[in-house]
Amino acid sequence: MRARVLWVAAALACAGCDINPFTISGNAVAGPDASVDGTGDGTGGGTGGGGTGIPDAAPVCVPSGPDDTCDGIDNDCDGIVDNDFDLQTDDANCGVCGNRCTALGAIEECTDGECTFVRCQPGFVDLDPTIDGCEYLCPVFPTQSEDCNGVDDDCDGEIDEVTELPPPPADQCRNTPGTPCAGVSMICEERGGVTTWYCDYPPSVEFEPSVPNGIVLQETLCDGNDGDCDGVADDPFADLGQECDNGALGICRDGGVRACDPGDPSQTICDLSVAPDPTGTATLEVCNGLDDNCDGIVDNPDGADRVVDDMVRIDRGGLDFFIYRYEASRPDASALDQGASAARSCSAAGRLPWMGATFATAAAACAASGKRLCTAAEYTAACRGAGDTTYPYGNSFDADACNAEPFDGVPGGADDDVAVPGGVATACESDDGVFDLSGNVKEWTDDIRGVTGGPTPVDIAVLRGGAHNTPANGATCDFDASRLPVNAVVSTVGFRCCSDDAP
Repeated sequence: MRARVLWVAAALACAGCDINPFTISGNAVAGPDASVDGTGDGTGGGTGGGGTGIPDAAPVCVPSGPDDTCDGIDNDCDGIVDNDFDLQTDDANCGVCGNRCTALGAIEECTDGECTFVRCQPGFVDLDPTIDGCEYLCPVFPTQSEDCNGVDDDCDGEIDEVTELPPPPADQCRNTPGTPCAGVSMICEERGGVTTWYCDYPPSVEFEPSVPNGIVLQETLCDGNDGDCDGVADDPFADLGQECDNGALGICRDGGVRACDPGDPSQTICDLSVAPDPTGTATLEVCNGLDDNCDGIVDNPDGADRVVDDMVRIDRGGLDFFIYRYEASRPDASALDQGASAARSCSAAGRLPWMGATFATAAAACAASGKRLCTAAEYTAACRGAGDTTYPYGNSFDADACNAEPFDGVPGGADDDVAVPGGVATACESDDGVFDLSGNVKEWTDDIRGVTGGPTPVDIAVLRGGAHNTPANGATCDFDASRLPVNAVVSTVGFRCCSDDAP
């Protein structure tokens, strides 16, 4: 019996005032609607177990300590639950226990049991109304006027707003008139991870972007722009505009000028799109004043690539030599112009003969071509031919055969006594195929016949063949009365070359 009473007392003490009231009677704890009948079988009226049928008792509150915790329990059993907490105004327990009035970056208070916004905490701003509290932490506190620094100085959620920035620094940019830098000012910009004021140079200016006004000391790009704004474009490239070529020689050479390399602006190239262009591709060398085989030598006089002069072999009367088929002409001569080059002599059809040469000039021109002036015997043998005729074409004078005095050098109109290109007088050909051995121009031969008088004697050489103004008797193969001092310059005098060796 004593043990049962102690258990009941312990149960009441542990429950405090947070238990539901139970009826305690006899040896059992029954529910609030149970009755005790003394029999213990729940039917009432009995006296079993000595029970007397005690009515249901009110709950007993056992204090568990001061009521200093908001938990919905009357801990001090004073009849008031959580009597130290005002759920209508308590910021830590607003409306219900444990509901604290807090929001990100904001100050809130409990009013009438509900948390209400009071203001943002220092250094915070409410920029997004859809987010509770003041969600934006100011990068700078206290805030200040906006500046060009990549920071939201005034804490409005925007950085470096143009309308709020101070004026840019003055006199920081290069502004050379007439250059790409003219009129340049500063802008607020981020470059290389750093935001500050930078000079707003155009792309044509070479500068270091990370330096506010850092133009290169000397431009490095050949691009037609004045990259360093010194008033001169591409000045480090001193070879711009200079002549250049493709590295080839002769007629293969393609000339150009140095220009900026569009593929690599750090250098120049030879722009071959300008004149002069190559006049041809490498071919056999001919006597024309050009380097036809592109070896760097004009009109090669010897070697495997030498000019093969048009010569005729004469093997007659104990003589065996080679003679020009045509009267000597200059390398740059044409049918209308005898040319100006004195580099060497040529034997070519359709060109005006080389006229007005002195004996020495003629001898030098032949030597430059690997030849020599013809002797009197060689000239006569070539002119008379195998038939040993008076004229190259026969024994009787023919006014229409060679360009002697009666020959009309320019068909039509009056008789023209002028020199004509080699081979034009087609009938003026020896039986060996040599042209103009009679008429056209007189020809120096290596036949010295005396000297001039006076204090400085000069050799006198025989001229053969006659000229375009020579009468019939002076145009024979044997005529040797036409003579001149070797230093004479006469427009009707020319020459041709001979050689002991094949061309």
